[in-house]
Amino acid sequence: MSNERIQSRPLNPSLSRFDSMVILVILALVVGIGLTVILGDRVGVQIIRTAPDDLASSTARVVIQFNEAMDWDSVTQRISFSPPVEGDYSWSGTTLRFLPTTALTPGSDYTVTLKADSQSVDGRKVLEDKIFTFTIRTPRVAYLMPANTAPQNVWVADPADPSTAKQVTFSPSGILNFDASPDGTRIAFAERNTSTGTSDIKLLDLENGALQQLTNCPDSDCNSPVWRPDGTMIAYHRIDLNSDLTNVGTSPTRVWLIDLSTTPATTRPLFSDSQILGYNPEWSADGKRVAVYDNNSQGILVYDFDDEGSTTLIPTRNGGSDISISPDGTKVVFPNLIIENASARSNLLMADLTTNQVIELSNPSEPLDDATTAWSPDGRYLAIARRYLDDRFTRTRQLYLMDMQDQSVVPLVMDERYFNGFFSWDPQGTSLVIQRFPELTEDNQPNNEGTPEIWTYELDTQTLVKVATNAYLPRWVP
Repeated sequence: MSNERIQSRPLNPSLSRFDSMVILVILALVVGIGLTVILGDRVGVQIIRTAPDDLASSTARVVIQFNEAMDWDSVTQRISFSPPVEGDYSWSGTTLRFLPTTALTPGSDYTVTLKADSQSVDGRKVLEDKIFTFTIRTPRVAYLMPANTAPQNVWVADPADPSTAKQVTFSPSGILNFDASPDGTRIAFAERNTSTGTSDIKLLDLENGALQQLTNCPDSDCNSPVWRPDGTMIAYHRIDLNSDLTNVGTSPTRVWLIDLSTTPATTRPLFSDSQILGYNPEWSADGKRVAVYDNNSQGILVYDFDDEGSTTLIPTRNGGSDISISPDGTKVVFPNLIIENASARSNLLMADLTTNQVIELSNPSEPLDDATTAWSPDGRYLAIARRYLDDRFTRTRQLYLMDMQDQSVVPLVMDERYFNGFFSWDPQGTSLVIQRFPELTEDNQPNNEGTPEIWTYELDTQTLVKVATNAYLPRWVP
């Protein structure tokens, strides 16, 4: 018998330990793929985020973010709302956004359901229904106060309970002007820099108090922010001081844009032509057009974002402080100056951008003086600050309501002790917020100590509510 020992050897002596590990990993992957094929995808497409969460504004967008690119139709066909809501869908990468056509009802609960089987572009599916609910909060009112001393800051109040007023900015130098975002979550405001004498636009998050500077204007006044209704842009005034240029004065006001869709936000002039300036931007409700008054053009310029930045000129001598563009962006209402017997007054004109025609909304031969206007969100009505000059005479402008279907006019807010100035509609079109000044006391004597006041007016109940005294520049916070 041989004394040789039996020795075990590797099956393939050319394989190293590393090669063996690679083979094992490959075998594990093959097994895993086989199990996936046999058992199916047990995880599926994941939903990373949904919004709104709890409370939401009446103009809030519904947001669903996925972890991978989706087949758009397979998603939108499986979404439902209770109660039903009409609106438009848009996509940004893996995020779906739904914008309701009309404002949602305050106090109501809305449930969004995304049914299972929505597919990604790779064929993977959402395996379970996704359901979330949110409640619509009552619109609030923001304003600046105090009006008679500095510094002024932004306050926010519930018009149903003015005692809830809360200061939300705390600027030692004061806020010049501001505007609330369309979804009611942020406020853009212009703040004066006392050391440079300039101003910049900043952004305040009302939910967490975060503060962000949007412009860098070391030698300019950047102020008067106005939100685009989709929340992606802010139009504002920029006035270059030219302090580093000899014998060059301050430049005229020019409209610039802040693009919030970029990170960080970017700024640019509205018009690339430096000879076109403009001021007092007014957006259409769909955000597709913005109207400004331009002295060089001697009229109102309407800039169309969808038509490669084309502009339409509406000639007028009145300036742009009272431009009002319809919600669908097709009509512009503005006052027309009338000079008679060394006195001046205005009637209203309306330019139709679809027909390029201008019509008279109020009769120039009628004894009246029209000024500021505001379209209702559905475009059906026009609120007007008007003063009659005949036996209906009032020493101050009162608020009237014009039905845009037949141009009939009815009184709305009548109290000649008050001058009615700036006003705007709430998102539902049921209430107005108004800046009013008490020119007379209750016994009709001149009010030498009067300060501006903020009021709301509910059309259905014809109820006036005082929200704040010694305050001005009211804005709705949806």
